[in-house]
Amino acid sequence: MTLQTWLGYGLGFLLTLVFFTWQAEGLQCYACNIIQERRYVDVGCSNPEVITCSHSHRGFKHRFCLKTESTALGIVLTSGCATSRHCQQQELPGVRIHCCDSDLCNSAPLCSTGTLHYLCMLASLVLLRLLV
Repeated sequence: MTLQTWLGYGLGFLLTLVFFTWQAEGLQCYACNIIQERRYVDVGCSNPEVITCSHSHRGFKHRFCLKTESTALGIVLTSGCATSRHCQQQELPGVRIHCCDSDLCNSAPLCSTGTLHYLCMLASLVLLRLLV
């Protein structure tokens, strides 16, 4: 094997390692209209912040991002981290509850994070192909 091949494999290994460890720190969700550190994050959810969910809340694991929307107004009411109990609650009249289990999935982005991951992996493969 040539040095260029070894460098290509090393770069591929590094990119793969970064890709998989990037998600290992904890679920990240958008948060708004929740009490966090004794303050309100954002009334109206026009500028939510990204938070990393703690691993549990009162013995239940945070495995989901939650978003509640007003069906009448079409706006986001709250968003943040959730346990399975939060997601299993019945919806209130006029409020839609949406739970999801991937990073930053509780907003309305232009493209999903899954699509972004695929694009990054495709770019990595093209880069590797150019090096090898």
